Amino acid sequence: MTLAPHPGPEAALGASWQRCELKYKLARDTARPILRMQSSEVTPRLQEMIERTGGRNGIFRQLAGIAAETGACLVVTDADGVLVRLEGKQGSRDLFERKGIALGSVWDERVAGTNGVSMALSERAAFTVRGQDHYFSLLKPFSCTAVPLFDAENEIVGAINFSMVDRGNHADYLFARQLLGAAADRVQRLLFERRFDSSMLVTVAPGAGRDLLQNNELVAVNEDGIILGATARAHLLAGSEAPAKLKGQSFETVFGAEPASLVQVPDRVLSVRHGGASLEITARVPSERRVAGRPPKPTPQAAPANPRRRRLAPSLNRLSLGSERMAAMCARAQAYYRRGLPFVIEGPSGTGKSSLVAALTDDAGSAQMMTVDCATLDDIPEDRAYFKTLVGQAQVAGALSDSLREPVTIVFENVDEMPGFAQAGLRAVLEIFDATEGTDMPRIMATSRHSLRQNVEQGLFRDDLNFLLARAVVALPALAERERIDALARDLAGSLAGAEVEITEEALAVLRAHPWPGNLRELRNVLQQALMEGNGRRISAVELLDLAPPATLQAGAPAVPRSVANYDERSMIEDALAGARWNVSQAARTLGMGRATIHRKMKQFGISRPA
Repeated sequence: MTLAPHPGPEAALGASWQRCELKYKLARDTARPILRMQSSEVTPRLQEMIERTGGRNGIFRQLAGIAAETGACLVVTDADGVLVRLEGKQGSRDLFERKGIALGSVWDERVAGTNGVSMALSERAAFTVRGQDHYFSLLKPFSCTAVPLFDAENEIVGAINFSMVDRGNHADYLFARQLLGAAADRVQRLLFERRFDSSMLVTVAPGAGRDLLQNNELVAVNEDGIILGATARAHLLAGSEAPAKLKGQSFETVFGAEPASLVQVPDRVLSVRHGGASLEITARVPSERRVAGRPPKPTPQAAPANPRRRRLAPSLNRLSLGSERMAAMCARAQAYYRRGLPFVIEGPSGTGKSSLVAALTDDAGSAQMMTVDCATLDDIPEDRAYFKTLVGQAQVAGALSDSLREPVTIVFENVDEMPGFAQAGLRAVLEIFDATEGTDMPRIMATSRHSLRQNVEQGLFRDDLNFLLARAVVALPALAERERIDALARDLAGSLAGAEVEITEEALAVLRAHPWPGNLRELRNVLQQALMEGNGRRISAVELLDLAPPATLQAGAPAVPRSVANYDERSMIEDALAGARWNVSQAARTLGMGRATIHRKMKQFGISRPA
């Protein structure tokens, strides 16, 4: 089944009205225009609908509860547009039923005119029909927002719809579209995972986005890397015309990544650029999904062009290495995160704020996370609209929290640089969370290079937002304030080298003496450069000459640790040769000496290459 190009809502509505008037000959002012089936005809349709959507799905109960709270009615129809389930407050239901919105009512365009259900089913996409857009005059008081439901094969099984008294408020339409869209996505994912439970599943998502409810698409692949099926919008990420176009094609050809290589990548995540877009591709090959216990068959094909391996999130223990103060901050952050308490992680650039966020979300298994870099926001219409959308998405995520298998997290990076309009938007988001009880709303974290309290005192940050956001503050110590840099440096060097690295006492003394204005980021760069200049398994003071220039490596030099002050010329030359794998020319370049000078000093000190 193919998707026709979407003509746009206005053109689609116009075409529908034209069909109603010219093709179906419908009279707009008909008193009772909605055809209604008998209950005996509705019951089997309801049973079939339950079976095709995966059983008595708890998501529909949640939608019914939200509809009751908002004064709307939840309408569930089958693929023919027959209303098989109607939920809402009794008063609202009475009003709707008087207008023909009742169990058994048929919303096929040929008899019900232009309406939300028929438009969503025909367009195969979310669609809002406002009061004025309904063809029949009787339906003018209502707005209807409907979303189609797809099965694992992308066949339409029905639609879910919010009908409400039309207040002309676009926020109502947006909320309904986001809420119903998220629910429909979860229904299809459930059906898809059941249908392809013995196949390799690959998750494909846009590489970057600011959409909290952005749904990652699933693609089922066999052991030869051929696509067996995909969820409703996977083809859009591939630049294909329709879901059916993906089936039978090579996953590597379509998405730019060879499936067998995914299981060899740490955390099985690849970031690739394909067709001008950035995609995040994740293999899902748990043991229960393998056929007869076999992993996907490897192929001799090359890995995807320019793949970027995603670094694994560090553990909280690793972040705390060498510092009891850092360990206390990590434990505090973990406690706040688990309790769902909004908090701010403060610290100078490079102290590990982003690493701590990654460790917390990885530890909690949070697969749904949105990151907003506040420093990139501008006071422009697009960014203002974005924050309004974020409020609605936060409400939706909280409303559907019971159907989520992992927590939803929103991270506001560089919140101290957030412009005024965005501060007002974030305050609105947090007030929604603060006023909502008994619901697992998204977890909120923020990072800041400066103290928000100081920014408030300077008039740069709203005090009411600070009270809502900074329920707790986690202040990360600078690297120079951490007690044992030795443990951290050894662990980081080993991680960079992929094996244990020896760091000499003289080199450790140089590392302890350095002020580290760039914190962990600077330490990482220094160690990486040292490993590149040396043999990759040993770091001596010679590889750290940029931190401790040769002039300071002389006996009696002030403000230099004793172990470094006693670092004589012979030791320096031996370390340079060892780091260069006894390549005299390379050692000479490292020390800034001539090759002949190195040979002369080797002879002078009795230095010879080990056997």
